[in-house]
Amino acid sequence: MRPVRFLALAACLAASLAAAQTAPTKPVKLVLAAPTATAEQVARTIVPRLGEAIGQPVAIDTAGGAQAVAKAAPDGTTLLLATPSLAAVSALQPNLPYGGLKAFAPVGRVAMEPLVVVATATLSMSSLPEFIALAKANPGLINYASPGVGSPSYLAAEHFKSVATVQLAHLPAKSTDAAIADVVAGRAKIAFAGFGAVDAALRAGKLRALAVTGPSRLALLPDVPTMRESGMVDYDLTGWYGVLVPAATPKATIDRLNADLRKAVQAPDVRDKLTALLGAEPRVSTPEELGAELRREVALFERLARELNLKVE
Repeated sequence: MRPVRFLALAACLAASLAAAQTAPTKPVKLVLAAPTATAEQVARTIVPRLGEAIGQPVAIDTAGGAQAVAKAAPDGTTLLLATPSLAAVSALQPNLPYGGLKAFAPVGRVAMEPLVVVATATLSMSSLPEFIALAKANPGLINYASPGVGSPSYLAAEHFKSVATVQLAHLPAKSTDAAIADVVAGRAKIAFAGFGAVDAALRAGKLRALAVTGPSRLALLPDVPTMRESGMVDYDLTGWYGVLVPAATPKATIDRLNADLRKAVQAPDVRDKLTALLGAEPRVSTPEELGAELRREVALFERLARELNLKVE
């Protein structure tokens, strides 16, 4: 039995040594690709537990952006907290100086944040099919709001127009909050936004939720149907938060970071806070799953850009 015990001990030592070699040896930085209020809340929620799992303090950087991470050393100490906006930018601006998505390697999705289709409370309807009927009866006369051309909310609405075969006019705003304010005030009739951006207005009765994107209903909006349940079976777009690293980062380091991220997000306090913030229970994906999601979204956004003849400089 001694050789067996020796081999088992040797395997454990080898695994421990490999983990130590891939663990960061200096403080880690989590850079926000899009420093929105919700993204900052997600970062602040996961950073304490992520630092514990990694074994190094993790600081939040709201200024560096994706380009700073693309140029960083591939040693696991510079992480990017990304959203679908990164896929949108990569699809709509193929000549980005840092190379777009090709400059990064996925670590894992932190959580899904399905978009909520919200309508102004002044509309006397409560379902997406009713809104589609209204839009078809008034082609081009109903506004939707978004934070601007090329934003994920804009692309989500344009995807909706294509699938539902309706004509809507775009009312651009300076930010997500401003777009939601336009819907609350009735200047626009609907918008597509993350749960965190509309939760307060929904609870105050200033907005009405018509549907949610994604494969299932939100835990915090259990009575609001999905797009598929509302008849939009070909609508395939949702929101998420995920972590990426520079493309040249070794796979062993990525796997170690994925395990650390999973441990941090599965902590009960982090899980509960993210659920309250995003409306859905977080589940960390594998690097491969996040990579497949990014490729699918880029292909969708590229198709929408061709259909809309959309170019963003």
